[in-house]
Amino acid sequence: MHCAIFCNIIDNFGDIGVCWRLARQLAVEYQLNVSLFVNDLSSFAILAPQLQPELAIQPLDQITVHHWHPDVYFDQPYDLIIEGFGCRLEDQLIDQMQQQAITGQPPLWINLEYMSAEPWVMDCHGMVSIHPATGLKQTFWFPSTTKQSGGLIREQCLLGERDQFQQDSQQQAEFWHGLDLSNAMQFSRKISLFSYENNAIADLLTALAEDSIATLLLVPKSRSIPDIELWLQSHLQLHKTLQIGDQISYQNLTIAVLPFLSHLQYDQLLWACDLNFIRGEDSCVRAQWAGKPFIWHIYPQEENAHLIKLQAWMDQVKQQVKNEYLADYAAWQTAMQAWNGNTPSNPKLWQQLLTDLAEWSNLLSDWSGFLTAQPDLARRLMQWVEQHQLE
Repeated sequence: MHCAIFCNIIDNFGDIGVCWRLARQLAVEYQLNVSLFVNDLSSFAILAPQLQPELAIQPLDQITVHHWHPDVYFDQPYDLIIEGFGCRLEDQLIDQMQQQAITGQPPLWINLEYMSAEPWVMDCHGMVSIHPATGLKQTFWFPSTTKQSGGLIREQCLLGERDQFQQDSQQQAEFWHGLDLSNAMQFSRKISLFSYENNAIADLLTALAEDSIATLLLVPKSRSIPDIELWLQSHLQLHKTLQIGDQISYQNLTIAVLPFLSHLQYDQLLWACDLNFIRGEDSCVRAQWAGKPFIWHIYPQEENAHLIKLQAWMDQVKQQVKNEYLADYAAWQTAMQAWNGNTPSNPKLWQQLLTDLAEWSNLLSDWSGFLTAQPDLARRLMQWVEQHQLE
């Protein structure tokens, strides 16, 4: 079976992160012949360093990667076409799909949407749109956290690899050594910080520095770095542009700047930390599979539309929370709102977060277990494909 996935990289790595994971899973677990069409190969190469951006077509991890540009054509008929996050296919591609349909082999056409837990999403998942010029059918696929949705990406081996990693101190030591952080396991607490620009970062750093527990804060090189630099200027009078490999200590806080991590490395970072601050969609899904406490910085949108999405997702979590965790959920919700700028932030709030980490761990481990009991996105998608092939 031949599958084409289209991805338009805009300004972050969430879109390509999701499409790249899905492409590999469909190829490895379901033996699909997958072609991944990407508009910006240079950005993709940051996530997949073995990629050669100057090549128009190249193999990569059982996938055929194509440079997607306005004049591109399909190189073969495709049985399944996945349009990532509303990116629009050119007219010549639509014409090729129509010609394929005329021969009696119409492609199955999916519009993969962004993850959302808003109630309307469950009603719209699986809805069909008819292309006005060709009559081709496009089905809308909404990833989310309920059985009525399109599910979340989860490789079959993921949770087993997570459990093995967390139980194997040698594997953890090798991970830290690979990041030139052989001293990481000496810290009583490890926290990852992957965030957009955020005014609450300063309050968090102050709380960590003043806390009684020595903390290693692991910061992949990203848009949060300038906020950290400002805090260091204020507290250490350190006027420095942070570079990958830097380690800076102040009171009980050590900040380590990491390079951009591969998918596997980032999963392992989430598994190895006691608390994860994550951003965007792909990182949010991976943090949920880690089963560790986390705070999500949702992608900011105009008119604060993102806050509605954040609350809808948190409402989904609350519906599954056991009564014994309701107080922990309320504290977690307060921290989540403060991190996303919807309520005031202060160091005392983050100090309380650190105190409550053990309780949060139980809450979010339970939530991860609820999601694990559901079929993952690729499995649901392939079940849908099989049903439509029989029609």
